[in-house]
Amino acid sequence: MVRFLLMLLIFIISFSFGFEIRTGEYEDKVRIVLDGVKNADIVTVSNNLILKVSEKYKNSNFKLNNSSIKEIEIYTNEEKNSSLIYITLQEGLSYKYFSLSNPDRFVIDIMKVSTVKNQIQKTKKKDYQADVLDTILKNLENQTKNTSLSSFEIEVPKNFSGKKKVIVIDPGHGGHDPGAMANGLKEKDINLKVALKLKNYLEKDGRFKVYLTRDDDYFVPLYDRTLIALEKKADLFISIHTNASENPNLSGTYVYTLNLKGATSKLAKMVEERENKTVLNVVKISTNPNVNKIVADMAISHTMTEGLNFAKFIEVNAKNLLPDTEFKRIESANFAVLKTPSIPAVLVETAFITNEKDAKLLANDKFLDNLAKVLYKSIVDYFFKYKNLVFKGKAES
Repeated sequence: MVRFLLMLLIFIISFSFGFEIRTGEYEDKVRIVLDGVKNADIVTVSNNLILKVSEKYKNSNFKLNNSSIKEIEIYTNEEKNSSLIYITLQEGLSYKYFSLSNPDRFVIDIMKVSTVKNQIQKTKKKDYQADVLDTILKNLENQTKNTSLSSFEIEVPKNFSGKKKVIVIDPGHGGHDPGAMANGLKEKDINLKVALKLKNYLEKDGRFKVYLTRDDDYFVPLYDRTLIALEKKADLFISIHTNASENPNLSGTYVYTLNLKGATSKLAKMVEERENKTVLNVVKISTNPNVNKIVADMAISHTMTEGLNFAKFIEVNAKNLLPDTEFKRIESANFAVLKTPSIPAVLVETAFITNEKDAKLLANDKFLDNLAKVLYKSIVDYFFKYKNLVFKGKAES
């Protein structure tokens, strides 16, 4: 009898496994409910919501008969027992989401806000952010002029009680992929040294949780590097590389941000091609090829905007605190490794391994340490001077 009841219980659980979707329309909102889902990872891309659910979708006949939602597409990955839900909203709508229990439900409320009013609010917020950023960068430039890293100290806040910022540091190349090689140096070794130094400074600070995509000499595929950032729910992704060129006269430090349209200069195009050479043509997230293309090619607006904002802090600090190398400029290119939806991301090209003067710097531990200090300071300035002022007491959208 006990065995029979046990088998019956297993049958019921296996039969009811999965989640269903239902929608409802109210005066001020449209509600989407995922019945049987305790939580979901959600990414906003323009007027699209992408949800990753660790459950299979159980076929249900929900009706899409409201004016706020254009389309809901659901794709299930049978191997990973997960689903990807792609929701396309009408323009100008805001939303919020939360979880309920007994039974488990994941709820998304789409608020019926007029497009014109919402656009005005977005413009005001954008202008405010731009003004704050401009003011902070100007103050930072004045503070760092005529100063040096000789007086550098790790900030250790005494009474920090907030949520730690999650930083994912990506030392480029590794293992069988040495990256660029010249003047007796290998790029993979330089990248790792800088990453380990930066990790050390951030962890001493106490306000950061730090992860490396690799902590030794082994190979990690490009897409796996971005997945680490997504899985760790990173607040910032910084990829460390070393520049190279057939022209031995090229020198200096560059920072690259994401541009889905491609490189903004001939040099950026060269770097883009070199750093993307080991990535697959299609990012494998779902068993459905359409979803793969959507995720691989989607316009990651938050990633690009905040990545550029962070790069500006590196620019100011590097120009004034790294006299041994010339900070050239901020470039942008379509880097596979920077496609981290909703996570600000930059790629730092430390200096040119193919330039004799730069190579001597890259072989000097003090220079690599100073570079790590500049990156640490830029991260602190970005989060605790800029982001704190813009978003304190407000939800980031």
